[in-house]
Amino acid sequence: MIFIKIDPQACTVTTVEGDAGNESFCNLIGCQFLDVCARQDNYDALLIDDDGLSLDPQPPAFSFNGFGPIHGIAIVAGCDEDGKTTEPVYTVEQVLRRIKWLGNICTKPAIFVTSW
Repeated sequence: MIFIKIDPQACTVTTVEGDAGNESFCNLIGCQFLDVCARQDNYDALLIDDDGLSLDPQPPAFSFNGFGPIHGIAIVAGCDEDGKTTEPVYTVEQVLRRIKWLGNICTKPAIFVTSW
């Protein structure tokens, strides 16, 4: 499958291939644990390093469609109505239009708990 990789260190957005498994995404990002953020109305979302804010120094950051800061490499992936990972709906050009590069900033980790 083809996914979109956002690299805030190089300020690049490129396509990458993967098998849609957690291990494949971890290898593409260079992490051990994944998190999902910036879910979009078209069911695309960003897969990021769950420990990115714990790194010292923190990796460069970006915002995506107003969500962020997001530190480190992210992969844009899609999702179908059954919750299975798919190729993203967004194109590289659409992703580029939604990014603001933030550079080397420091973000204090925060945890938000929502009750149902």
